[in-house]
Amino acid sequence: MSKYSNYWAIIIILLQTFFILMVNHYVYIEKSFYALERLLPYIDIIIAVLTVLIILSIKKHEENTKKITEVSLLKEHLSNIETLLTLLQSQKHEHTRHIQTLQAMIYLGEIEAAESYLEELVEEYWYLQDTIQVGHPALTALLNTKQQVGESKGIEFAFNVKCDLSRLHVNSWELCSILGNLIDNALEAVLPLKGKKRVSVEIKKENGYINFYVSNSGVTISEKNSTKIFNAGYTTKLSEARGYGLHLVKKLVSKYNGNIKVILKEKTTFIVSIPVKGDKGDKKAVLSSGASH
Repeated sequence: MSKYSNYWAIIIILLQTFFILMVNHYVYIEKSFYALERLLPYIDIIIAVLTVLIILSIKKHEENTKKITEVSLLKEHLSNIETLLTLLQSQKHEHTRHIQTLQAMIYLGEIEAAESYLEELVEEYWYLQDTIQVGHPALTALLNTKQQVGESKGIEFAFNVKCDLSRLHVNSWELCSILGNLIDNALEAVLPLKGKKRVSVEIKKENGYINFYVSNSGVTISEKNSTKIFNAGYTTKLSEARGYGLHLVKKLVSKYNGNIKVILKEKTTFIVSIPVKGDKGDKKAVLSSGASH
């Protein structure tokens, strides 16, 4: 049904148009009001039924589009986790190999060589000190993956988590859909820019809300479009899923009594605010990779 819902809607509209034209034919061409009087009750019923079917078809199409978008986002979330697990497994394998090499050097009495090897390892793997651990497994996977994606495209990706996320009662995949959409849009927006390309994410608690700041260098949205970007299906890109991405973000944020806004100044910043349960101060502040917002 989902595959052919558009065709059914078109067929129903054409049938409705046919019956309306038939009524006009009897009135203006045949001028047969007697025949029309006999058929009119049936025609009214048919048109009413067709109208209901059109409404149901449109509603079904919207539901199918939403499901397709949600499945796409869920697949992306699972892909993020898979990428992180692959990275961790690769690092574990590399660490095991290096430890075995050092062990062999020490066993053979090559102490200076072992020291030199260890210094090279420290220099090579210095970035692992910034491995993200934000106290939220799903966000850990998302942010690690997006950082790799950004760096692979020559985009500086920085993030800073300044609060405890344990009181943020948001479904993990929905939270990743919210942040993932905003980050993807930011990464895509800076790709065509000349000069320094930068995307930053900052998460902090302010006045009983967890605020998510997703910024990218440059004003990549016009003032005119800033009022339309949250509408279902609106997009300046070729991907229909992207057209429903920000609309889905807004719906998910509203589901948790939050709000979203965009600020256009020297850079483009999306701010998502979601209320948290309890406001007794953070038990810990989890710092992540890169500079702050």
